[in-house]
Amino acid sequence: MRASPALLLVLLWAGGAVAQADDYFAKVDLDGDGRVSLPEFLERMGFAFGQMDVDGDGVLEPHEQHVPNARAITLAEHHERFTAQFRRQDSNGDSLLTRAELLAPPR
Repeated sequence: MRASPALLLVLLWAGGAVAQADDYFAKVDLDGDGRVSLPEFLERMGFAFGQMDVDGDGVLEPHEQHVPNARAITLAEHHERFTAQFRRQDSNGDSLLTRAELLAPPR
């Protein structure tokens, strides 16, 4: 039996999506224990903040965000926002994110 080219493309895409999800989970699961703690989550989510905070003062000024008239965002505010996101993703309330919880669409 031969698979159609369309089916092969779908299977390749799905396999790539799974590999990308696994790679993302591995990047967030810093200690490799198969679960993501809040500190791991904040560290990974803080990467972009650190890259954008050009002067390293812990505050994203409007010019660092490249958004006209944006309000400044402190690292503490950034952590608060992502802590709330972590808690929403933690559907079973165990303070750890499984692969499924981390990869689920944000609520």
